Amino acid sequence: MTDVPAPVPARRSALLDLRVVGAMWWRELVRFRRDRSQLFGALSRTVLWLLILGFGLGATLREIEGYTYAQYILPGVVTLNVLFASLQSAIALVWDRQVGLMRQVLVSPAPMLSVALGKICGGASIAVIQGTIPLAMAPLLGVRMGAADLLLAWAVMFAMGVAITATGVILACRMRTFEGFGSISNGVIQPLYFLSGAIFPLKGIVGGVGFLDIPQALRDDLARYGVYALGGGWVVELPQWLRVMVYANPVSYLLDLLRLVLLGFSQMPLWASLGTVALLPPAAVVLAAWSMSRLRHA
Repeated sequence: MTDVPAPVPARRSALLDLRVVGAMWWRELVRFRRDRSQLFGALSRTVLWLLILGFGLGATLREIEGYTYAQYILPGVVTLNVLFASLQSAIALVWDRQVGLMRQVLVSPAPMLSVALGKICGGASIAVIQGTIPLAMAPLLGVRMGAADLLLAWAVMFAMGVAITATGVILACRMRTFEGFGSISNGVIQPLYFLSGAIFPLKGIVGGVGFLDIPQALRDDLARYGVYALGGGWVVELPQWLRVMVYANPVSYLLDLLRLVLLGFSQMPLWASLGTVALLPPAAVVLAAWSMSRLRHA
């Protein structure tokens, strides 16, 4: 009898495999195409926040720094869709770990950096698609965009999607149930969104109705809290502790860069926004790949 050679264990490559990146990327897009409920969610958020909230509060808040309230929150609604889409893509990792593709990927020789990069880029692409829905309503708000503006907006949205999807992957690697991830994702989305300057400025002139009719005594009381009535508007400045939280939020810089592209208005230092968009996504991808690699030894 001849001896049968023992099977040689598959060797895991430490290099980046573009075929694996493309396969995982395409898989995320196919899953999105089959799940039309995500488009419905993006459309409903756009209608609720941009049209109802934008025009509803816009009846009282006439403008912020010369922009209508609906125009001011347009980049914020885009960011909200990107946040939801990115973390929703990361949620699938919890299911894949239990019964899906990830169980096979973890025992394959595929480089984990390639797996993570493909999944994250797929989630970021979906985020760009959902974030474009509010942009389609920009002409109705009086926001004009050229082809270059749209390409720059997509670039910022993709970078934001990469960073948030990678963050979601890091969280999902530590979760074992959908319920646990859902609670954490809601605890992530809401602080990132509300502390990003999406719905209120750090400091600026907010115009509305009835400013000139405010009694002087009430103006003096408001001044103690950083709110001043000046001409036809209020000069509003957030409390110091809240400003610190906004400045500590990385989404604030990505959103501000998006607002600069769409409206030509920003409140954050440009160097800080550019530094965030250049450094945060790659760092998040590396951490996500490291977190997924730990699953092989779990």
